[in-house]
Amino acid sequence: MSGTQRDIERIAVCGAGVMGSRLAALFASAGFEVSLFDLSRELSESGIETAAKARPAAFYAPRFKERIEPLEYESHLDRLETCGWVVEAIAENLEWKHELYGKIAPHLRPDAILTSNTSGLLAAELAAALPSDLQRRFLITHFFNPPRYMRLVEIVPGPQTEPEVVDRVQRLIGETLGKGLVTARDTPNFIGNRIGIFGMLLALKLTERMRLTVEQVDALTGTVMGRPKSATYRTADIVGLDTLAAVARTALERCTDDEQHEMFAAPPVLTALLEKGWLGQKSGKGFYQKRGKEILALDFDSLEYRPKTKPRMDGIGVALRFKDIGRRLDALVYNPDPAGTFAWELISGSLVYAANRVGEIADSIVEIDRALRWGFGWELGPFEVWDAIGVERSVRRLAEEGKPVPQLVGRLLDSGRESFYTVERGGPSTFFDLATAAPRPVTRQPGTIVLADQKAQGREILRNWSASLIDLGDGVACLEFHSALQPDFNPIDGAILDLLDQSLETIKRQGFDGLVVSHDGTHFCAGANLAMILELARNRRFEDLELVSRTFQELTQRIKYAPFPVVAAPFSLCLGGGFEMVAPCRQIVALAELYCGTVETGVGLIPGAGGTLRVLTHLAERYPTKRFGPTMAVLKAFETIAFAKVSGSAHEARELGYLRQDNRIVLSRSLQIALAKRIVRDLADRYRPPEPPVMTLPGRGARLAISTTIKGYRLAGKISEHDALIGNGLAHVLTGGSRASVHEPLEEQYLLDLERELFVSLAGERKSQDRMAHMLKTGKPLRN
Repeated sequence: MSGTQRDIERIAVCGAGVMGSRLAALFASAGFEVSLFDLSRELSESGIETAAKARPAAFYAPRFKERIEPLEYESHLDRLETCGWVVEAIAENLEWKHELYGKIAPHLRPDAILTSNTSGLLAAELAAALPSDLQRRFLITHFFNPPRYMRLVEIVPGPQTEPEVVDRVQRLIGETLGKGLVTARDTPNFIGNRIGIFGMLLALKLTERMRLTVEQVDALTGTVMGRPKSATYRTADIVGLDTLAAVARTALERCTDDEQHEMFAAPPVLTALLEKGWLGQKSGKGFYQKRGKEILALDFDSLEYRPKTKPRMDGIGVALRFKDIGRRLDALVYNPDPAGTFAWELISGSLVYAANRVGEIADSIVEIDRALRWGFGWELGPFEVWDAIGVERSVRRLAEEGKPVPQLVGRLLDSGRESFYTVERGGPSTFFDLATAAPRPVTRQPGTIVLADQKAQGREILRNWSASLIDLGDGVACLEFHSALQPDFNPIDGAILDLLDQSLETIKRQGFDGLVVSHDGTHFCAGANLAMILELARNRRFEDLELVSRTFQELTQRIKYAPFPVVAAPFSLCLGGGFEMVAPCRQIVALAELYCGTVETGVGLIPGAGGTLRVLTHLAERYPTKRFGPTMAVLKAFETIAFAKVSGSAHEARELGYLRQDNRIVLSRSLQIALAKRIVRDLADRYRPPEPPVMTLPGRGARLAISTTIKGYRLAGKISEHDALIGNGLAHVLTGGSRASVHEPLEEQYLLDLERELFVSLAGERKSQDRMAHMLKTGKPLRN
């Protein structure tokens, strides 16, 4: 078969339950028309409404639910003829699935692809009920829940699946839906659940054996171990203890040759909770119970709830001294206290189990590492963890403890390699391949640009401790953030501003055609360096603070009016100064998962690097003066900035004024930088900077209207006196200050001057400084 990912315009989803309705929401958000089937149209409609109310949101924007058509099997099977891809997402019952396949098969297009979202049934079993021609177009596409947010999709071909079909599905899911793909062998629970659930059950049994508390284990198995904050027991409650037990039971019943077969037997505490109907979040109690505002934790001995306590373990403190996850894990597992003992037993047990599964559930270690990173939220996959704690050192300890060393690890060490992964300067990353006992290049999604690989090939042009300028080839450079102090959040600091300044000059001097601003980190940028702003304000160094604001403003103007195109590719958190960095770029390629906002009012300030100007001009494009008058854009901008609104997606960022209407939105993080580079190339030929906008602002009349609204909020007790001070100052800036007139356009620099003046003034307020200090200490806003 041939075709591209967009030759499919309509997708059918069979099953409007939790997973089916959320898959429909994902497909609709990606631009597809969706036919959602269930036993009745009412059930399909209910599924759509449930997805529309889901938190976190299942849709990128509420309006996308209109792309879903609610249907029923009995009356609407003919609608399947319009669908290029049909996804089955009904309950995990082989007989029910076979019955459904019998109903729908006669109505499928000759080129339609049928996939199942099963989490544990085998592809061979499912395909057995299909006609032979449909078996060639059948495979498993196991999305993890919730599908909008979880990156992993496991691909499991059936015995007769044509390679062209697999390739077509992989391109659609990888490029259009932006998912991370791993190919799994046709074994129970595939890759992610097989190893991930093994690790969770091992943690439960270690808890009982070492007589630890659920709080201690969650403190150990969360962020300190490079895993999600929900750790072990909170994750189990969220997933559902019945779901956890069902996945474990599948492995127990079907993986009888597994050397750790008995590990999948439910531990006594899990069995007891299931008997009581305490299933976790869905029933209100599991390993934790929320009673009012208090969180209670389960006592394993009494099976009663007690107040949650904050665990204190020396090993955790030692590990947290290190920001790098590899060094943190090394410090944790080799610490001689109970925290280190638990970590060693859990991690070494999981690593050994994963190593023994290579060749059984996956062809290589790469698929296993990616499945655990993308499906379970681990920072490092099992074999990356093994490299971090030292293969040779860990093998010596296993031998000392009389524990068997997996064949894969022995072959690795016999080959002379000391790690599973190696990055050679000037060459690709390689991994140890069990089948050949030799290194193989790590393959990536076609078209992906990985900045670490670019740097390994000697393409780094400039560097300081917070940023780098990298040559991407074809006349395009990339400004990369990599904060030494906060690598996950990359706050804008002096080093980033310095390198931006140097980069803009280097692009011109060395003849590059344009610049991309992005990186491969966790968050694009969580704002400016608030600690620096607070220090300057407390020490009354207002001239220095004014200089910082002016410098940043000038840099953003240089981005906007550069003689070459600058294209930003933001993702995840893009707050405050991060937004101010990307907003003036000629084009933005935003990841759909973009949480963008001007959040400065939450710390007693307003944007200080052009944020007010950018939101206002973006909204003025959407609400032009000739059609809406000069006030509409101002009111919308005030609402966005004053209430520190943060978008729940890139689509919402457009609505709020953080993105322009012509900015691109993509779902694929892997291809984001490559697309940004391509846009730079497209824009570079005959590029001309934009003309400065003509800004007509409403002045005093609109300012009085906003002031009256602020006064009403203040009298109603909805905002504080300091909130009112900030709001009135912001209104003064947005309405154009003293020079505003519907007859006299204003230049951008005048608004930047107004913004900077208020920013510095508010920083001098004691209550603003208290807000900044409180945010730095607690991570939460203070309303004073």
